[in-house]
Amino acid sequence: MKTLNKIILLTFMGLFTSCFGQKEEKHIYLAGWEAEFNGNEQCQKFLETQVVDKNTADNIWSSIDLVFKDNKLIKAYDSDEGFRSERKLTESEIGFEFQKLEPNQIYSINQVSKSESYLGGEIPEEFSIPKFEFNAPFQYLGKLSKSDEAFNWLPFDLHLVAPLYLNFDKLYVDYSDPLNPKVLNTEELEQTDNSFDDLKPNTEIVYEKVFIATEKSNDFNSVGFTGVPNWIQYPDIPTCPKSRKTMKFLCQLTDALEVKTKRTNVNPKDEWYKQYFENMNFWGDGDLFIFFDPESKVACFLIQIT
Repeated sequence: MKTLNKIILLTFMGLFTSCFGQKEEKHIYLAGWEAEFNGNEQCQKFLETQVVDKNTADNIWSSIDLVFKDNKLIKAYDSDEGFRSERKLTESEIGFEFQKLEPNQIYSINQVSKSESYLGGEIPEEFSIPKFEFNAPFQYLGKLSKSDEAFNWLPFDLHLVAPLYLNFDKLYVDYSDPLNPKVLNTEELEQTDNSFDDLKPNTEIVYEKVFIATEKSNDFNSVGFTGVPNWIQYPDIPTCPKSRKTMKFLCQLTDALEVKTKRTNVNPKDEWYKQYFENMNFWGDGDLFIFFDPESKVACFLIQIT
């Protein structure tokens, strides 16, 4: 009889805890630091683009841990190079609703001996590179193959092109015809300057071909990566000008790249500027961020520097 009473008591206590006890906390882990969780459009962009799993959040140098109780945000923590501190929530953030988000997987970009994906290389014969009438020539940056696991969501193999020496904010390129892409914001770019007087509309800069492949990772320690952007300045997640949807992060190429220039007809008058034409670089010490909308087939290129 005592044993039976003990079982009944334990069962009742379990039911009481389940019904009236504290609910389990939920977490959202995010790569980065500069965000406000108030439910606006910018907040939603950041959540979808920067969400990672706990293991990744613990490994990268900067991350945010959002803590929810009863599906409401109750506290948050910043992690910066291993140092964890509580983040002060604003009035608009307290009670922010929990969302179930699929964590983004980081893939490192590594140089390999042979691959369908590559950086640099000659412009393929079947591919038509965009041209400007003003002195901002495009460079062919390579190809990302959808045969690579990290790029299998692309609708086709993507040839990368951008006028790297133009001081643009964002470059939108429509790949509705994958082999004949068109620039969408030409008028805006015509008002943009560049820092190199030696450039002309017919300037040619061709890079050596470097084969690349991706590998799952939980950190940003490589010359490039996919999955989650590692912002240098602030989150600048683009909206597609055609679909009006948040664009999906494709990849980030860093200033640690070693893609040498194969040939160029640029001959800078100032010896100092020659270094900028010796390899693929993004405003000297910047990173190139590439986003893509698989629905509209539009790519966005932007550069951030330290």
